[in-house]
Amino acid sequence: MTATDGFIGKRQPASSSRAATESAFLPSGPGRDGRQAQAPIPARSNRAAVAWLPLWVALFWLLGTFGAFWLTGLARYVKNPDQLCLFVLGATTLFAAGYAVQISRRPPSRVVAPTDQGKRLRLVRYLVLIAATYYAVRSLARLWEFGATGPGSVWASLQNPATGYANKLDLLAQDAGEVSPLMWLLALVGVLGTALVPLLALYWRSLPVSARIAGIAGIALHVAFFLFIGTMKGLGDLVLMMLGGLLIARATMKRRRRVRSKRRSALILMSGAFALFLLYMTYIHAARSAEFGVGEYIRPSPAVSELVGERAAEGIASTLFYPTHGYLGLSHNLQTPFEWSYGLGSSHSASMFGEQALGVDPMDHPAYPYRTEARSGWPALMYWATIYPWLASDLTFPGAALFMGFVGWLFARAWSDAVSTRRVLPTLVFTQLCLLIAYVPANNQLGLSPDATAGTATLLALYAASSLFGRRRPEVQPQPVIYAR
Repeated sequence: MTATDGFIGKRQPASSSRAATESAFLPSGPGRDGRQAQAPIPARSNRAAVAWLPLWVALFWLLGTFGAFWLTGLARYVKNPDQLCLFVLGATTLFAAGYAVQISRRPPSRVVAPTDQGKRLRLVRYLVLIAATYYAVRSLARLWEFGATGPGSVWASLQNPATGYANKLDLLAQDAGEVSPLMWLLALVGVLGTALVPLLALYWRSLPVSARIAGIAGIALHVAFFLFIGTMKGLGDLVLMMLGGLLIARATMKRRRRVRSKRRSALILMSGAFALFLLYMTYIHAARSAEFGVGEYIRPSPAVSELVGERAAEGIASTLFYPTHGYLGLSHNLQTPFEWSYGLGSSHSASMFGEQALGVDPMDHPAYPYRTEARSGWPALMYWATIYPWLASDLTFPGAALFMGFVGWLFARAWSDAVSTRRVLPTLVFTQLCLLIAYVPANNQLGLSPDATAGTATLLALYAASSLFGRRRPEVQPQPVIYAR
């Protein structure tokens, strides 16, 4: 029987009560009148775990990388440890406070709001197909610009990623940061680059085979480009967006025995993707070490070298160096006096646009990392300095810390909306914020390229308009509850 054939407000058997506490956020299914029936109320402890899950993951990453930094040899170069700890812990606390304020005021609903699932799935299917086409066109254009001649050249770079990375650096030096008109055109619709991976992860089982194949093909071309240039950035973005989509999928999955295998599969998929990424990252850094040598800051442990070999030890050291060395750059930047960059410092793509479209030389008002390079010698683009100096170029360091409070607030808002409604817009905003938070120890990732900046700006504008002028999320009351027999 359907949900509309059940009982409203009547005492139910004990079996129904157990089902109510074991269920989570998915609707029970459409009723006879076409409206979506409400799912039973989940257990309070599960709701709390779901509400706070992204914050615990983010804090584990942010505090974990900062703590690991002090266990590396890089810590001995820090001349202002008190200032560095005060700022990083203060900014992280503000991020957590912003999240807590929003999630306490607006936790995920007890049930998914009634929606027209057919219309939602049609929208998702169209977005996946369009986004897959966008990925394919952009990846093929980039492969051509960077000199790929076919699958053979991609395979050669895969076997020797250091050579592909060196070729990329040579081409970038020749172009001096120029962006082709085609890439600027693709950047204008960069929001499509944010949609493919999280929607595939969240709606995979509901999509037709044609949409799945198109999505995989677009992702494959995207991966082929980054393998060709020997760079991890694009692969890392894919993994992070997929993890964001899978987090939402897992949080909205029914907590019944028959779907425990699906939850287990999601966990295995997340763990496997992350493990493969780390494995290839170690391999690619080992290849770079063999090609270019290692810098003065990257010295493998003699014990590790004896255990796994010199080249593998250098790859492991470089991999550990990746998410931690930005804090040393931050310590240098914290000692540099503030000078406003007139809106061109916090985002690399903004400075590119100002230079190429408006004829403004960004070095007339350089960002913090460039001024710190001239002052201390810490290279602005070779090594990282976390997201904070880039933000502080326009906001000051206290303003950058306050901005992290807003990021936490928005992170909680998008998570709550995505889990409560499974709508496309909050899902995409949440996954983009996952990218921003994951790259906090490195740089302002969402402001690094024109397509990422344009895509994020478009999403935030649409999300703000939806919050201000769209239909508000229904406040679902715990009674009356509709139970299905």
